[in-house]
Amino acid sequence: MKYDLLILNGTVVTSKGRDNADIAIHDGQIAEIAPCLSSRQADNVVDATDLFVLPGLIDAHVHFRDPGLTHKEDFATGSLSARYGGITYAVDMPNVNPVTSTAQRLRDRIALSQLHSCIELGFFALLTADNLEEMEPMKAAGAVGYKIYLGTSVGNIAAPPDGVMLEQFRRAADLDMRIGFHAENNAINEHFTNKLRQQGCCDADALIDARPDFSEVEAVAKAIAFARETGAKIHIYHVSTAKAVELIRQAKASGVDVTGETCPQYLFLSRKDYSRLGTVMKVFPTIKQESDRLALWDGLRDGTLEMIATDHAPHTAEEKSGDIWSAMGGMAGVEISARLMLDAVNRAQLTLEEVAALMSENPARIWNLSGRGCIRAGCPANLTLVDMDYRAEIRNSHLHGKSNNTGFDGVTTTGAPVMSVIDGILYKLV
Repeated sequence: MKYDLLILNGTVVTSKGRDNADIAIHDGQIAEIAPCLSSRQADNVVDATDLFVLPGLIDAHVHFRDPGLTHKEDFATGSLSARYGGITYAVDMPNVNPVTSTAQRLRDRIALSQLHSCIELGFFALLTADNLEEMEPMKAAGAVGYKIYLGTSVGNIAAPPDGVMLEQFRRAADLDMRIGFHAENNAINEHFTNKLRQQGCCDADALIDARPDFSEVEAVAKAIAFARETGAKIHIYHVSTAKAVELIRQAKASGVDVTGETCPQYLFLSRKDYSRLGTVMKVFPTIKQESDRLALWDGLRDGTLEMIATDHAPHTAEEKSGDIWSAMGGMAGVEISARLMLDAVNRAQLTLEEVAALMSENPARIWNLSGRGCIRAGCPANLTLVDMDYRAEIRNSHLHGKSNNTGFDGVTTTGAPVMSVIDGILYKLV
């Protein structure tokens, strides 16, 4: 057989370890993995000497803003930025306009993405006060999972009433679908935000105090309590506090099916960086104290937090300007997350095997993304090839998104994705 693509002399990395093996790809699938495939014929041959081959990276938390908010980002620009970041699949959030709260809207978004996206996208479906009967149709339409906003963010989407939410948990359990949570208590956030604004406070401490630790803790505890009662599977997005990590740890130990993610901005930035970065650092939940940052790393290492995503949330420069109250909350990140995490590997903060788990295998397992997060014969050929010696400076102006408001402009990283394979097609990234 003549293969479409041969990847020779690379080191294959999964959560289980490393293996020196060649990979043959045909018709969009991995056809063969074995040492010494150089004698095979192929249309395209890549010499991956000194490169590491990971299962295709997944970002299971992006906001590509399409439709309705495309002045910030759209499927074309968001997916291109993701591809240049080594991401082979992303899952988009439902707080667009109109919100993705019906099966028809979900089908429309999927169709639109297929016209404009250069990587495959999945979609979360929003649960609201009045769409209980849409849950099964949205699953049938292709929803990766459901999302509930316990605290408002972009779009000011209200949480369902508790009685409705209890029914939604039960329905999700019956449908074997996981619910993800933006875990903040909206009433707490509004109370302290209004109080601090009235007092004229406008520094970084005020921003953190306006959405305090307990806002996230209460919301995480509530989601866990509902999950324990109903047997539903839940996921906590963008965990930012040490206390939330401990709640998730305890819930896991007691048998609740709860998973959690955090993001590079919470892993690499803390309160001390506000004076340097200003409102670019305004995200929801807020970036908090150094002790929280360190606790998030502990949560990754002991398996409490099982996923790294970006919460890629671009806004225009105008929308990010102003004081801490008027600037919008959100930060871009889909194109640089792999670079930041690979740099952390070089700094011995985690291993390359852990990156494969946190950024590919675990997202695929948690969200039931069949055929993804794996490197084995018969799987779709989605791979990310990384050079752990590639050193370069992050420049927001060089990124491929529409609004590249990252918090890492000027940061030099070592380690980067240099090629990817998406459904059998090779892309060079640098």
